[in-house]
Amino acid sequence: SLALRSNGTIACWGRNDCGQAPPDGVDGDFKAISAGTFHSVAIRRNGNLHFWGGNKFNQAPEEDAVGDFVAVAAGDFHTIAITREGHL
Repeated sequence: SLALRSNGTIACWGRNDCGQAPPDGVDGDFKAISAGTFHSVAIRRNGNLHFWGGNKFNQAPEEDAVGDFVAVAAGDFHTIAITREGHL
């Protein structure tokens, strides 16, 4: 499970066998989050996507995805996001 704190950091708890919910949370300045089964993803205040956890199917790359993202959802083995322009 994930929770977005008012200071923009993320609290995590629960299943963490793939690093998807680190007990110390995730530092950063985030505005939206989504927890998948094996990975998690968040939108940074600058609009980029940040990923952590399992990446068996490239659903959570090590590098941020650069863009102006406004919504994101993480699933079992996928991540989908929408840009401000409405692109997936």
